[in-house]
Amino acid sequence: MNQRPTYPTVPVTCPACHTRFAAPVVSLIDVGQNPEAKFLLLNGQINVAVCPNCGTGGLLNVPLVYHDPEKELFLTYIPAEMGLPEAEQQRIIGEMTNEVMAHLPPEQRKGYLLQPRNFFRLETMIEAILQADGITPEMLAAQQAKVDLLNRLMQTADAEARRAIAQEHDEQIDYEFFQLLAANIEIAQERGQRQAAQQLADLRRELLEWTTTGREAAAREEALRELGERVSREELLDKLIAAARAGESIKIETMVTVARPIVDYLFYQQLADRIEAAAAAGDQGEADMLQSLRQTILDLTTRLDAEMQQEAGRREQLIRRILASDDIERAVRANLLAIDELFLHVLAGDIQAAEQAGRQEEAGRLQQIGDALFKIIQESQPQEVQLINRLLEADYPAGSRSLLEENRTQVDGNLLALMDLIIENLRRDGQDDLARKLAQVREQAAGMVQSNSPVLR
Repeated sequence: MNQRPTYPTVPVTCPACHTRFAAPVVSLIDVGQNPEAKFLLLNGQINVAVCPNCGTGGLLNVPLVYHDPEKELFLTYIPAEMGLPEAEQQRIIGEMTNEVMAHLPPEQRKGYLLQPRNFFRLETMIEAILQADGITPEMLAAQQAKVDLLNRLMQTADAEARRAIAQEHDEQIDYEFFQLLAANIEIAQERGQRQAAQQLADLRRELLEWTTTGREAAAREEALRELGERVSREELLDKLIAAARAGESIKIETMVTVARPIVDYLFYQQLADRIEAAAAAGDQGEADMLQSLRQTILDLTTRLDAEMQQEAGRREQLIRRILASDDIERAVRANLLAIDELFLHVLAGDIQAAEQAGRQEEAGRLQQIGDALFKIIQESQPQEVQLINRLLEADYPAGSRSLLEENRTQVDGNLLALMDLIIENLRRDGQDDLARKLAQVREQAAGMVQSNSPVLR
């Protein structure tokens, strides 16, 4: 059974303020057992220490082993800064190799494990991982160029100078660049580097104004704000007509993409009524504009539907590959980065189709995929959310009372506030039965908080 990993810590002294603190250390990344760790490594979030006092951060000089059984990739990294003699390096590599092999069944202990590729720089090891994923040196060079450009922009204090650099590299500042920028903002926030996060966010706002891709992204963001969380067919039509009159093609594309489910027969009937009304009023220019808008929407929805069908086909192929695995949960974990909302939609459709056709065995295995995903999601949730989920599954009142007793250290004002928020969300989503049960459990928890004694309800 796969468990969410816990890592040992090492004492670290901040070079800036000399504060001593503990930082987690990862010595082994086995993609077969913990695919999430690969994502963290590639995004610079493994073996990084950030001072809780002043926010200074840096990479820890510690050995690391990377194992991907599917690609038969076995890599070791021993930082050159450690200055270890050759014999000590070989001893560490040998211990790491033995640790990997000890956790593998005999049939998976293959020859490549006896010939690890050794690296003295983490960057070159990451390049080897990416190349094994089909990312070419040219692609890596292009990505590095974007990183260098981002660093250059961040180090340029003068706004006009930054604008000149951005406009000079307008083609290079594409959607991938904005994704890189967003990832850096998120990493800075997670590490508590508020000043760096704010500087990156300020740069993003500037680039939205200064660059071609930025202006397109800003237009899409504005279109999403205009749509809001809920929009009716008539409201959507009004917004699309306004965008057409203003010549804002990006807004039209964004709105149609987001609101595709309500661009249906009734929507087109409303649009046809507008065209007929304009023609009847003798406003041929308005009628022509609306007819052009209708054709544009038809072209967009045809393209979107074709793309969606292709993407759904890819998700279906992934579902079949996972079903063919001997260990469904392990296969799900190995493909977490490829699992998205569309995957879940296709999976739900497959389960329903199998049940309706009487293929109970297939439906059961498909449900195992859903169960594995639910388990992984639960593992990633904060302890308080995990406890609330378990309380909802427990029998009320005896089962929930017992769970609260077992987890007394978590039963406090914060838990009650979180329960209130979840109750409100459940009611908003129409899940009144769950909301009612959680409200009853909350009363039990509140009684424990108030009396600081065993729950008697």
